[in-house]
Amino acid sequence: MRRDSSSGNSRIKDFRDGVERLLDEVSICSKEVEVEIGKLTGMKGELSGIVKELERRKRKLEKKEGQELSDEDLEEIGDAVEILERETEAKKGETEGILKGKEKEKEEEAEKYLTDLTYLKAEFENYKRRVEKDKRDFADYLLEGAIAELLPIEDNLEVAIEHAKENKNKNKHSKGLLKGVEMTLKQFKDILGREGVTEIKAEGEQFDPFRHEVVSKEVSEGHAENTVIEVVRKGYLFHEKVIRPAMVKIAAIREEEEKG
Repeated sequence: MRRDSSSGNSRIKDFRDGVERLLDEVSICSKEVEVEIGKLTGMKGELSGIVKELERRKRKLEKKEGQELSDEDLEEIGDAVEILERETEAKKGETEGILKGKEKEKEEEAEKYLTDLTYLKAEFENYKRRVEKDKRDFADYLLEGAIAELLPIEDNLEVAIEHAKENKNKNKHSKGLLKGVEMTLKQFKDILGREGVTEIKAEGEQFDPFRHEVVSKEVSEGHAENTVIEVVRKGYLFHEKVIRPAMVKIAAIREEEEKG
């Protein structure tokens, strides 16, 4: 039996597309990070310039400490400090804005990536389960076919045992032959049983069209209508699935009773 691989190939393509999409998104994210690093690097340079200017002003004030400064000097120093203070606050605000904004944005992106990866993982697990189920079903299909071909051998062994029982008093070798065939049949049944093969209950059971196949109807005293009164050929289940229905004779009611 050829298995249709189109479904499996489609799933693999979906996974490949999902991985490629995530790679593209991560690449874009990496580039955005590089841009922001560039901005922060520039911001660091500007802040370094402010620091140098503040240190220069500090050294200048230390040199003038203890000296009497003119109003012009004081005004010039005051203006410079005020300008540097405004620039410092502005740069501080810009830096915090960049960091906070990007932190929130990255958190949202990271959450989205995590959701995508979780979904992709779940899809892959489902795919693996489907593949495993397909493999089990295919193995059962092959085993079912092989078992169906072996069942006639069991039928023949049972027929051979019946003949041997009938002739054991006529032939001195029949007793040993009977024992050997019975052992072979038992081993055969044990093997099939381990593989999940069970016999369908039939004789004395109510007719089941899903498990029984009627070969004839006969009037039988003491049996309700449609009761199985004889098994012509045994039927079997493979893991509760019918692989061969039982061929049976079922009870019928007399015409007089039916008319009455």
